[in-house]
Amino acid sequence: MSGTRDKTRVVVVGIGGRGTWAAQSVARSEHFELVALCEKVPGKLERKKADMGLPDVPGYPSVEECLAKEDFQAVVVTAGDCDHAGIAVPALAAGKYVFLEKPLEVTAEKCRAIVEADRKAGGKTFVGFNLRFAPVYVRARELIEQGEIGRILTLQTDEFYNGGRTYFRRWNRLRRFGGGLWITKACHDFDILYWMAGCRPVSVYATAALSYYTPRADAPLHCSDCDKRDSCYDSHFVITANKAKRKARPASDLPEQPPLEGKPLCLYNSDKDTFDHGIATIEFENGILATYTCNVVAGFSDRRIRVSGTKGTIDGNLHDNSLVLNRRDPSAREEVPLVSDGSGHGGADRSILDAFYEFTQGRREPKVRPEQAMIPVLIGLAATRAGDEKRRVEMAEFGL
Repeated sequence: MSGTRDKTRVVVVGIGGRGTWAAQSVARSEHFELVALCEKVPGKLERKKADMGLPDVPGYPSVEECLAKEDFQAVVVTAGDCDHAGIAVPALAAGKYVFLEKPLEVTAEKCRAIVEADRKAGGKTFVGFNLRFAPVYVRARELIEQGEIGRILTLQTDEFYNGGRTYFRRWNRLRRFGGGLWITKACHDFDILYWMAGCRPVSVYATAALSYYTPRADAPLHCSDCDKRDSCYDSHFVITANKAKRKARPASDLPEQPPLEGKPLCLYNSDKDTFDHGIATIEFENGILATYTCNVVAGFSDRRIRVSGTKGTIDGNLHDNSLVLNRRDPSAREEVPLVSDGSGHGGADRSILDAFYEFTQGRREPKVRPEQAMIPVLIGLAATRAGDEKRRVEMAEFGL
């Protein structure tokens, strides 16, 4: 990169798992200067700074205090899903660029507050739907735009996520913090379906169940009180950085413990109001039909997409970084070459931060604006309502 380019001065807010990635990525990037870190949980910030090798970076308990004391241009928001509006709105009001990790928020009202704040700020929000930068999905979208599969008829996405078991001891298990898995997890795929369809959703039906991580009489509430903790795979499960190996660590050392409890929770006996598997069906404009399957019980991880049209079908696999085009007439199968930089989320994580830098320098528009990022959240809210009320939900109920 040319030395004539300016670095963007950045503050990272919310230092959990994703915030750790963001802070370390910003700190070592030639594009950015890490100015400060913000974390509201008492005691967590100093520990995280030491773990990340960033002990001298200033720390603050809130973005408001940081705004008052530091000089910077952009905020990277990686706090809990339900805290996004409370951070993004004042940052935008102060004229800062905002990288907002998905989902936009967990309620329609908070989403609209961000959309309005972004409008008043002149469009300074970049929403971090990283799958839009993954080569599998980027190339699939290009093939659709080039007319290779004709008019889209059906869309299918599914995710089987081994690491999803940890949701049931973390904040993700409670709707008030993450909106439930139809938002905190499914928003990725709902956004991809919306992007591939190229039009708005009309209605949603969903059904989901919690049938595996249910209460067990033979286990206590906390892992540290359980005589099975040394043999329980769930209590020791942790995904390593390369996601190819597993290692055992004491349950007390597991990452991203919520500030709600003092000791790690049993995945089965924790209180929760979300599901461990579910299927959503979405009708889009132009007659496009879509489905999404979410499963966090299966003992493996895999994420796939299939887009079928009048001239052919695209099959993509994020974990294999593979894409296949099956043509209809005459029948033919073509493996589509993909190039990935090897970063997280199928080669998306490095690209997304580079794109945010270009956005802060006025050289690139974001792939997802807040008003677009609100759509997958509304789909998630509709899926939640559909499951709760056992009915098809019209998107008009959410103002679409």
